[in-house]
Amino acid sequence: MKQRDDGYHNIYTLFQKLDFGDELILEKMENSCLITSNVDWIPTDKSNICYKAYNVLKTLYPNLGGICIQIEKKIPIGSGLGGGSANGAAVLKGLNNLYELGLSMLELEKIGASVGADVSFFIRGGTQLGEGLGNKLTPFPKPISGIYLLVCLLYTSDAADDTPCVDLGGRRII
Repeated sequence: MKQRDDGYHNIYTLFQKLDFGDELILEKMENSCLITSNVDWIPTDKSNICYKAYNVLKTLYPNLGGICIQIEKKIPIGSGLGGGSANGAAVLKGLNNLYELGLSMLELEKIGASVGADVSFFIRGGTQLGEGLGNKLTPFPKPISGIYLLVCLLYTSDAADDTPCVDLGGRRII
């Protein structure tokens, strides 16, 4: 796969929602976005995708209040399982509900695409064909039945750009 000028790769993949992930607790606060976590190796500043999700909605809705986001990290970072993207989607859906913004799933998916390449998938979930950056989605009629075996690497690599890999869910796995 050739890398695009923006650093991403065009993909053609099948996304499947699995029934596990990080746990997030969202609580309203007066203003701003505060992120805490049970681990010290994920960013809790503006570089976190949860903050990016909040910031996009704050730009669209300037009167939006603040949010405190507690992340209980369970998905390994860099594992290709979409943990960060799922968290970004959860923040968009959570803010939509907490602040009664009335955004439809389609509107949330469009907003999600501006937050991260595969955030749109995690808005709707299910089984979907992903193309482009992973944000052009076509629902699959039914989930793929079977037993899933997930193998998570104990490390991530910055060398992925120069190494042959398998593309899973828009993320590169060596």
